Amino acid sequence: MIPSGYKDQKVYSVKPTDGTGDLTFSRASSATRVASNGLIEKVRTNLLLQSNTFNAAAWVSAGPGATVTSGQSDPDSGNSAWLLSKSGTTGRIEQTITTAASEQTFSISAKKGTANFITINVYDGTTNNVVYFNLNTGVVGSQSNGVGSIVSLGSGWFRCSVTSTNLSASGVIELYISDTDASVTGATGNIFIYESQFENGVATDYIATTSAAVSVGPVSGLPRLDYLGSTCPRLLLEPQRSNLVTYSEQFDNAAWTKLQASITANSIVSPDGFTNADTLTADGTNNEHQLRSTGVITLSVGNTYTTSIFVKAGTNNFVQFVGSGSLYAATTYANFNVATGVVGDVGASTTASIVNYGNGWYRCSMTAAAVSTTNSNTFLFNIVTSNTAIRGESNTLSTNVYVYGATIEAGAYATSYIPTLGASVTRVVDKAEKTSASALIGQTEGTIFWEIQIDIQSASGNEQIFTIDNGSTYDNSIYLAKGETGSLVAVIVVGAVVQATFSVSKTTGTFKMAIGYANNNSAFFVDGVQVSTTDTSCSIPASLSRITLGNTPLGSTSGKTAQVLLFPTRLTNAQLAELTA
Repeated sequence: MIPSGYKDQKVYSVKPTDGTGDLTFSRASSATRVASNGLIEKVRTNLLLQSNTFNAAAWVSAGPGATVTSGQSDPDSGNSAWLLSKSGTTGRIEQTITTAASEQTFSISAKKGTANFITINVYDGTTNNVVYFNLNTGVVGSQSNGVGSIVSLGSGWFRCSVTSTNLSASGVIELYISDTDASVTGATGNIFIYESQFENGVATDYIATTSAAVSVGPVSGLPRLDYLGSTCPRLLLEPQRSNLVTYSEQFDNAAWTKLQASITANSIVSPDGFTNADTLTADGTNNEHQLRSTGVITLSVGNTYTTSIFVKAGTNNFVQFVGSGSLYAATTYANFNVATGVVGDVGASTTASIVNYGNGWYRCSMTAAAVSTTNSNTFLFNIVTSNTAIRGESNTLSTNVYVYGATIEAGAYATSYIPTLGASVTRVVDKAEKTSASALIGQTEGTIFWEIQIDIQSASGNEQIFTIDNGSTYDNSIYLAKGETGSLVAVIVVGAVVQATFSVSKTTGTFKMAIGYANNNSAFFVDGVQVSTTDTSCSIPASLSRITLGNTPLGSTSGKTAQVLLFPTRLTNAQLAELTA
């Protein structure tokens, strides 16, 4: 298996080519990945019905009267735009929507006709979020509650967006024609409209809909081929994790307190390629300059948690995570240089990492064990003066950094980013499996080769990522795993009795591993080097019939698999060394 061909619930094998080697994939939730363009790909959904069929049942003519005419020239050199005309003072078209108590955005492409303005109202039954757009000058006009933005598409076309953060109930999108920046009145007039969208978060690339909402990206059941740090894809398989942060991107929300600091929302392009990252600016007073979570998050004493955030250097290069003294040990903190991608001073009983996501963005992570159960300040993030700043440093900085995508998750390392928008979100476990695979597995002898990028951190036990077994239990299996002491292991089990165990200590990285197995002749190689000696007294489990990646009988761990090979023969030690070198 080389992860390059995939579809919903399927990962294709390169050999055999007849489908007998294909893996069945499952994950009962959406997720994120780094796509081939180097950007984080999230699931995006256009919640509108008939996004570009403005005479369909979903769009209703309201007010004294409005009509739509199809077949108009569009900004993509086609004829799929519409002429929206009104015959009365408040003529409009509208569509019912479902809103939520979070950030949502309506967008539409528009061009002036005999009228110069389009007025958009995102109404949730209580609040009008109204923005006027001047299609003659390409300028956002008056705004009430909603925040407008306008982007030129060329040839007089503009994409007009209204972002609202106070939506709370089902409502309606209203599109008005106006020739002033203050009123929707006016007896007649027309404008051109094209491709509308309503979505969570800021405006993103258009998704066409016809009769129902449409989602794109790593939706439930779709394997994730991840390109972080590589031009070749790797199959990303992870355990279940939850982001306990409720607003992972909206740092202007009341869920985040800004102490001696301010947030400018949606000010810069984020690691997902859209303008939804924020600017965090220190106010110059002599104190900590801090972004902190406001809501209470319940943690378990003794459990390990990882806090992370994406950061890009602005006029300041140094940031710090602080573990709240009532939640973590008083020595818990970690410094980061987000200009060079280097971890600085780290407190006792604390680990930290920094990962380059390109375009100046780094993901900073701090891991520590909780010493109490709940605290309203579970996320403390400071702007500091250096990579050796003391914990909770006071300073007089008036500089800034850019921030995006905050997470708190239970575990010893950060997994793929889990976006939230008002509530904690859980990404469930990934699993790729092939049953009835006896013909592919060497029964009395064989070789498993596995190339993977993996986080080597402490675990509660051997966390498996690849297993062959008899289809019902790990009591008869051969598996490769991450060990509980920061290691890579290979284990052979027969009748619940461990026949052979090979283990080598490793740090986080990309590894090539192979276990050659046969009765009284099994060996494990990692990166061209044999681990321990050949085991000459082991038995091999019978009736091996199942191949599993990801959620295996002994649990699961995070890893990005580059390739898996099964040989029906036990390669020689020289061949194992060559294969893994």
